Amino acid sequence: MHKLILPAWLFVCSVPLFSQTSSPLTTGLDKQKEGKHEQAITIFSEAILKNAPEVQAFIKKWDEYSKFSEFEQAEKGMELPLIEAALAKPYHVRGVSYAAIKKNDEALNDLSTAIKIDPKSARSYYERGKILWALGKKFEGCSDLGMAKVLGDTLAGDMYEEKFCWSEAITFYNDAMSGLKLNQYDAAMEFIRKAIQICPDSATFYAVRGKCYAGMGKLDLAFQDFDKAIAASPNNKDAYFGRGLAFYSKRKFQEAFDDLDKAIRINATFADAYLYRAYACEGMNKVQSALYDYQQVQRLKPKDPLAYYKSGLLKNENGDTKGACADFKKAASLDHSEAADYAKSCK
Repeated sequence: MHKLILPAWLFVCSVPLFSQTSSPLTTGLDKQKEGKHEQAITIFSEAILKNAPEVQAFIKKWDEYSKFSEFEQAEKGMELPLIEAALAKPYHVRGVSYAAIKKNDEALNDLSTAIKIDPKSARSYYERGKILWALGKKFEGCSDLGMAKVLGDTLAGDMYEEKFCWSEAITFYNDAMSGLKLNQYDAAMEFIRKAIQICPDSATFYAVRGKCYAGMGKLDLAFQDFDKAIAASPNNKDAYFGRGLAFYSKRKFQEAFDDLDKAIRINATFADAYLYRAYACEGMNKVQSALYDYQQVQRLKPKDPLAYYKSGLLKNENGDTKGACADFKKAASLDHSEAADYAKSCK
């Protein structure tokens, strides 16, 4: 099981959704329990009208805050809007009554407002997810059920499993991986974002999004996602590998070495981690360590010419002409054109 990964705004203190109800709301809830939803809606609407100015001010502040990414919010020193669960409750309960009488548009609007006011409202995500699923909007429904599940709603968790929402997330993940293999980072990003929406507690998905950000040159965002993945799953080799590559891109060779070393300790047959650890060693002028790692790549991927070629270059730079020629000839035999050029000068 992965540890849960929750956005920072979910940790702001708020009043529980169903605590300290006012007398009118209690009356409305009683009507709702009796199935008298039209009457309940009238009562809930009065509470909403009473709090309208305060709600509008809150939503305006939240919309302004939400225009920026988490990184930009931190950079600008923006303060989180205080979550107001008590203001969200009338919208939630009115949305439930609207759903009961099949007024889905009104229900979705109210539940969305409740979520905007109180993003910790697991039950609002659950109720909205049920409606969206019933309307045939599988992705949107699973996204809401996934968030509700992460926030601790057991009914949402049951429905999430019952509807095989995880399979929808896996489909998006596979599409993202296909895009990554082709270096199509923008396309891969769209798919992995959808996977995360459905399964917001997956360390693997955050690691993949980190790779997308890194490929797009957005290293600060990449580091954030790799950190999230590692915090959630400390033995996630791909997260350490991705973060190691990001450190290498910033020429932070020791940090790159440390992360790539962790990836190798988790999986001793991780050939690409050995390759980039060798690069990091070269960056720190640790020649013998780099040559050792190139040998490991050669052992794990004997038909891949790159490690032979890179090893040959390093040996050549350090005066080992005989060893360099042996590596160049081996790489050339595996169809590495640049190695073949070097091999021509060997005796």
